[in-house]
Amino acid sequence: MAQSNMFVEKRAYPRVALEIPLKCRLMEGAINAESISDMRKKTISSKSIDVSLGGMYILAEKPLDVGTVMALDFSLPENPARLSAFAEVVRAKEEGAGIQFLALKEADMKSLKATLAKAASGR
Repeated sequence: MAQSNMFVEKRAYPRVALEIPLKCRLMEGAINAESISDMRKKTISSKSIDVSLGGMYILAEKPLDVGTVMALDFSLPENPARLSAFAEVVRAKEEGAGIQFLALKEADMKSLKATLAKAASGR
């Protein structure tokens, strides 16, 4: 029998191409920060490339390590309300990282779901 080169999708949610500006506060060592400026050094600006209800792929100013936990702050297109989430880096490359949401408020999840449905339908 011929061998096929099949890829099995492991994601629970489909991804949608969507660029969202983000502020990411890296949690590693944040508890030991001695000043506000130390906390700011652990905050990076980023943007998503694709998004799902389970997480997103983000571009990063510097490489991120798998296992890094971060607090995200972002607004969805056409919705100025700020959303917050906790996420963990599950895949890392030089230019970006795949992050999985660990915690997202129910109301924020509903907003994200509506935005993704609209983006997926092309409206």
